Amino acid sequence: MSQPKLPKEVNSKTYQTISLNLRYFRHRMRMTQEELASIAGISSKYLSLIESQAFNNPPTLEVLFDLSRALEIEPYRLFKEL
Repeated sequence: MSQPKLPKEVNSKTYQTISLNLRYFRHRMRMTQEELASIAGISSKYLSLIESQAFNNPPTLEVLFDLSRALEIEPYRLFKEL
């Protein structure tokens, strides 16, 4: 069984932006990590890892789409610096 592929160093800034934006939009919606994770269909532990920038297992586009839908934002807003 293969291990998850670690993100490239050149993409670290984008991953950081995603983490910060997820936290920002979640707080703006006044949601806990548990609430957002439940709506998006992921574990709260995984959401915590994404928000803390621990990208040993980077989120798929599918997960990011589910999170953006749960936050009621367009997916591109997760990638754009605030």
